[in-house]
Amino acid sequence: MTEAASAQPNYSILLPEGFVELPGGEPTEAKLRTLAGAVATRFGLPADTEIDQGLAATAAMLMTVGASSAAGGAHYTAAAVYRSKRQPERPVMVLVNCFFMDSAHSSPHIAVEGLEKYFGSRPDTTAERLRLPAGEAVVTSTATTDQVQVKDSSVEITSHSITAWLPNPTGAGILGVGVTSNNTEDWDDIVDLAQGIFQTVEWEQEELVH
Repeated sequence: MTEAASAQPNYSILLPEGFVELPGGEPTEAKLRTLAGAVATRFGLPADTEIDQGLAATAAMLMTVGASSAAGGAHYTAAAVYRSKRQPERPVMVLVNCFFMDSAHSSPHIAVEGLEKYFGSRPDTTAERLRLPAGEAVVTSTATTDQVQVKDSSVEITSHSITAWLPNPTGAGILGVGVTSNNTEDWDDIVDLAQGIFQTVEWEQEELVH
């Protein structure tokens, strides 16, 4: 398991082996080299492996994803590529984003009620209230389909997302942990992975309200 180095001091989260943290902000050569080394290590290569065109292209793509996530409000982003359990030759890419949403709730219970009401009213979202080790939470699921132009034809891509919304017990904000992927065929397995990740979220003891 890999512990996410969250920029927020009041919680921790553990990700399965295979996830690589993606840098946010403006792309730089230093970030590219660091990420390329992490990707090389992930695939069993020495960390000082020479960065060839393929490795650089992979790192550049992931760095763009990280920058886009950071621009969208995520303070932590990680990615992993696995083999499909159903079809081993099919790669499965999974992203994890952690972010905070402003909230001045008087208690976690009140925040959960508000989240359930808000997401439950959206036709494109399913919402379920759960009790996780970190406390009460609302878990939402969405699926968005887009058409991507490839040469003279278009390809339908469906982006799936499952997010756990966990109110901060201090009342300052709501933590969102989102797991996304475009692998429709393997989405059930990714949901199982996400639910395992949600179970690892812990609030730091000094932040807990008794």
